[in-house]
Order: sequence, then C-alpha cells, then structure tokens
Amino acid sequence: MGRLVDEVKLWNTPILGAFILWRFTQGYCAGHSNGDAPIGLLHFVASAILTNKKMLKPVTNQRDGLQSYARSFEESKQSDILLSIQQRVKDKREYTLASIDIAISEGLVMWDMESGKIYPRALNKKPSRGKGLKAPIKRIGDQAEILGKWFSKHDLITIEAYLKVVF
Repeated sequence: MGRLVDEVKLWNTPILGAFILWRFTQGYCAGHSNGDAPIGLLHFVASAILTNKKMLKPVTNQRDGLQSYARSFEESKQSDILLSIQQRVKDKREYTLASIDIAISEGLVMWDMESGKIYPRALNKKPSRGKGLKAPIKRIGDQAEILGKWFSKHDLITIEAYLKVVF
C-alpha cells in the first residue's frame, strides 16, 4: 500500500505537471525545424503519457521517435496501454489545465491565445544549493523533453495516427 500512496502523492500535484509540461514545450521547440511551439492540445496528450509509468518507460533517447515509441507497445503485446491514451487524456483534463495554469502563473510558459501555441520561457535564476530537483523528477523532465522532440517532428494528424487519439 505504501508504494501506491507514494505514486499518488507524486502524480497528484499539478506543480509537477507544470514542470513536465514546461520541459515538454522546451523539447518541442528545440526539436522543431523552425523552433515553433506546440499547440495547447498536444500538452494534454503529453500529460497523459508522462503521468503514467508504463507509458513513460519507453520514452528514451534509444528510440528513433514517436513511431518507434508506438511500435514498442505493439511488439511487447501491450497495445492496450497505447489504446488507453485517449481515455487518459479525458481523465487528466483538469489536471493538465491546472498544470498549464500553474506553469503560466509561475512564468514557465506563455500561452498565445491567438495561435493556441504554448511557448516556453527561460528561467531567470537557477535553484539555490540544496533546492534542486530530485533525481526521479529530473529524469521525468528529461523524458518530457524527449517526448517534446518526438512530437515536434510530426503534424497533428500523424501524432493522432501513431498514438490512436482523436482531438
């Protein structure tokens, strides 16, 4: 029961969601050929993936990209996990909105209402000594950045097809 409680505590805070969506946005902009920012809808899919250990595990630099990520579930005969992303997007809707709201209010991202894109903002100062991120949180941030780079290589329709989601 203790592990379950720890996992709920970790994922139930939109503050962590704000951090991972900021890192996702940074990765997307860094990976995009024009440095463009992702539309807000992609953050809901990213949040669904990045807040689930089974979906997060295959997000590594050892994969070629989003197609390889999706194929990993089919090869391991766990396609049901991939098919659950759509429901997780719905279930995590309020969490994702709260995470985006916190990220905006804390100056991590800026949401352009005209284009619907979310832009990352640079941090002005680094955390002081002893206030840095713990290793597991930093690792999730790194994975969020990788996922952002993967998303940046595809248009919305291709992402929908690979991940079996509908916007």
